[in-house]
Amino acid sequence: MGSLPKVDRMGEETGLHRISAAVDSMGAPPPRPVEGPNELWEWLRLLNRRKALIVGSGLIAVVLMALVIAQATPMYKASSRIMLDTRTFKVVSTEAALSSVDTLNMGAIQSELEVIQSEFLIGRVVDRLGLASNPDFNGTRPPGFLDTALAPVRELWHSGISSLLAPAPPPQQQAQPAKPARVEDSDPGRRAAIGAVAGHLSVTLLGRTFVILVTVESTDGTMSARIANAIAEVYLADQVDNKNEANRRATEWLEERLAELRRNLQVAEESVATYRRDKGLAGSPEGSVSAQTLTDLNGKYIAAKTRRIEKESRLVALSKASLNPNEIANISEVASNPTLNGLRTQESELMRKIAEMSTQFGPAYPKLAQAQAELANLRQRFLQATQSITLAIRAELDAAKSEEEELKTQVDRASVLSGATSQYEAELKQLEREAQSNRALYESFLNRFKELREQQDIQRPDARILAYAWPSGSPSSPQYKTGLFAAFLVGCLLGMAGAIAAEKLDRVFRSASQVEKATGVAVLGMVPLVRNTIGQRASIVGQILDKTTSSAAEAMRAVFTAISLSNLDRPARVIAVTSSTPGEGKTTFAAALGGLLTKMNASRRVLLVDLDLRQAKLAVALGLNDRGGTIDEYLMGTKTIEQCIQRQAMSGVDYICASPNTPNAPEILESHAMKAALATFSERYDLVILDSPPVMAVSDARIISQLADYTIFIVHWARTPRDVVKTAVAALLNVTDRVGIVINKVNLAKHALYEYGDYGDYYSRYHGYYGVGARGNSGGSSAAKSEPSGFAKLKRIVPGIK
Repeated sequence: MGSLPKVDRMGEETGLHRISAAVDSMGAPPPRPVEGPNELWEWLRLLNRRKALIVGSGLIAVVLMALVIAQATPMYKASSRIMLDTRTFKVVSTEAALSSVDTLNMGAIQSELEVIQSEFLIGRVVDRLGLASNPDFNGTRPPGFLDTALAPVRELWHSGISSLLAPAPPPQQQAQPAKPARVEDSDPGRRAAIGAVAGHLSVTLLGRTFVILVTVESTDGTMSARIANAIAEVYLADQVDNKNEANRRATEWLEERLAELRRNLQVAEESVATYRRDKGLAGSPEGSVSAQTLTDLNGKYIAAKTRRIEKESRLVALSKASLNPNEIANISEVASNPTLNGLRTQESELMRKIAEMSTQFGPAYPKLAQAQAELANLRQRFLQATQSITLAIRAELDAAKSEEEELKTQVDRASVLSGATSQYEAELKQLEREAQSNRALYESFLNRFKELREQQDIQRPDARILAYAWPSGSPSSPQYKTGLFAAFLVGCLLGMAGAIAAEKLDRVFRSASQVEKATGVAVLGMVPLVRNTIGQRASIVGQILDKTTSSAAEAMRAVFTAISLSNLDRPARVIAVTSSTPGEGKTTFAAALGGLLTKMNASRRVLLVDLDLRQAKLAVALGLNDRGGTIDEYLMGTKTIEQCIQRQAMSGVDYICASPNTPNAPEILESHAMKAALATFSERYDLVILDSPPVMAVSDARIISQLADYTIFIVHWARTPRDVVKTAVAALLNVTDRVGIVINKVNLAKHALYEYGDYGDYYSRYHGYYGVGARGNSGGSSAAKSEPSGFAKLKRIVPGIK
C-alpha cells in the first residue's frame, strides 16, 4: 500500500489554517434575532403529521355510528301547538273565585309547561288512548339487537358502578304504615306507558310568543300525532275541570259565609232599634237641635272674646302713644279723625312761624309770645280730643266684656243640658256604623255569589289549540347524515386528543435541536434512512458506495467535514463510532463512512477497525464471508498486521475485523498493546475509524472513547429513548469532551411532516438535487469525476488553498 505524500497532508493543513485566518479576519457576524416559534403553525403541523390518526379515528367512529344507526328503530315526531289566551274572559267582574293564567308572567307560563308534562295529565292521556296495553309503551316489546348487546353493560352499571357513584343512603327512619296504592299505580303496564310517553315528550315555548309546542316521538307516526293531540285536548279539558272545581268550592264557601253574615246583620239592626227605644231617641230630632245650638253659642262666644281682645289692644296702644306725642299720629283712631288731623296741621304751621320769628326777630319779639300761647292752646285742645277717643274705646271694651261673660254663661248652661244627649247619640252612631258595615259586607258577598252562579255554565279554558298534529312521513331519528357527520367530528376530535397525547408522550428525538437541547452536545448531521430491500447491512453500505451523490452519502461527508473543522490545530486521526443501544446503525455508519471517504479520495488512506469484541458486526456490514486476521489475534501476537489488514474491493478501504464473544474485552482494550496498535495505525493511515460497542451495554465504549481523538455518537431517529441518550452521552462526557452526535436512519417522509428546518428537512425538500447527481456519477470512482470531499469544497470557496 502506498503512503500518502507528505506534501499533500501539509498542504491540506496549511489550507485549513488559511481558512481559519480568513474567517477570523472577517469578524464575527452580527447576532441574528431569534424568532420565537409560531404556536399556531406548530399546531397545524401537529395535525398534519398526525392526520392519519385523526382521520382514522373519524372513520372508525363513522363505522361504529353506522352500525348503531342500522340497529336503531326509526322514530317519528308529531307536534301540536297550543296558544295561551292573553285576554281575560269574564262575563261579569269577579276577582277571587277563579284565577286565569297570567300570560304576562313567565313564571306562570313555565308552570303551565310543567303541568303539560305532569304525570297526572300524561296518565289521563294513557287511559284515553289505551296505551297501557300497547306493547310499544308498556314495556312488553322484545328488545332489539343493540339493546341486547348493551344489556350486560347496563347490568354492570346498575349492579356495581352506579352504587359506588351514588350518594350515601339517608339514615333509617321509623317505618310508616304503607298507604294503600291506587288502582292506577298498581298497574305496571300503566306506569311503564306513562314513563315511555314522558321520556319521548318535549314541551317548549315557541320563541318569544305565547305558543306552546307539544312534540311526541314514537315508533309510529300516527300514534305520535294521536298522543300529541290528546295531550293538547286533555290539557284544555283539565283547565275547564279545574275551573269548575274551583267554582264549586268557592260557591260552597260563599253560601256558608253568606249565612253567617246574614245572622250578624240581623243582630246589628236589632241592637240599633232596641237602643233607640230604650233611650227615647227613636224619631226625636232634639239631639241634633241641641248640638246645633251649642255649636252656635260657641261661635258667638269666640267672636265676643275676639272683639274684647281687640278693644284691649287698641286701648293699650292709645295709652302708650299718649305718653309720646310723636307716636300718637300712628294710632288708627287718631289718624282717621279729621278734627285731630286739622289740629295737627295747625300745630305744624304755628311751630314753623315760631321758628321763623325766633330766627328773624329774636325771643323778645311781641308776636312770638302770642304765637307760643296759641300753640299751647292748640295742644290742649288736641289732648282733650285724644282723651275723648280713649274714653270711647274704654266704653266699647266694657261692653265687649259684658257680652263675653253673658255668652260664656249661656255656653256653660247649654253644655250641661246637652251632655247626656250627646253620649246617647255617640253610642247610637257606633251601633249604626256596625250595622252598616255588616250590611255592606253581606251585599258584597251576595253579589259575588250571584256572579259565580252565573259563570258555572260558561267556563272556558285559558288556551286554545292553534294547530293539531299530523303524522310524519319521514323518521325524525336516527338522522343518518347528521349522525354520521357528528360521529366523524367526534372521532376526529378524539383523534386530535390522541394526537396531542402522543406528541406529549413522545420520548424520542426527532430533530437536531431536540438532541442539542437535551444533551448539550452539537449534532454533526442527520443521515437519511437507506431502504434495504435485501435485508442485510452490506446492501445498505453498497447502496451508499454505489450512489456517492445521494443524500445519505452527502450527510456522511458533512459529518466528516464538521469533525475536520472542529479543531484545525489538531485534526482527529482516530474516530470512534458508538451508540447508546444496539441496532442504531453505528457499524453500518462506520463502514459506509470509511468506504465513502476512501472512494471519494483515493489518496486518502482510511482504516476500519472493529473493536466490538462481543458482537463483531463489521464483517457483516462489509458483506465479507471470511473475516481474515482479527484485531484480538493481532493484539495477542498470533498474527502480524499484514495478515490482519484486509481491503474491500468495492471502495478500497482497509479494515480489520474482530472475533465475536472475545473474553476479557475491557482488559484487552485497556492494554498497552491496544495503545501501541492505535499508534501504529495512525502512522500508517490518514484516518482510523473504530467501531465500538454500545455505551449502555458494556463499558468498552468509554475505554475506546479515551483512546480516540473524536467520538461519534449515533442516535436512532424516532426510536432511541431520550433518557437513554442523555445517560449515554453523560457517560461519554465523563471520559472525553470531543463528542459529536449523528442522528441516523431519518425517515425523510415522516420527518418532513415536522418541518424542523434542519438537515433532514433539507434532504426531504430537495431530494431531487441529490438524485440528479446520483444518476450522473453513480459509477465513478475517481475524485475528479465524483462529488468532491469537504476539503475540496473549501478550495472552491476560499481562493488560494492548494
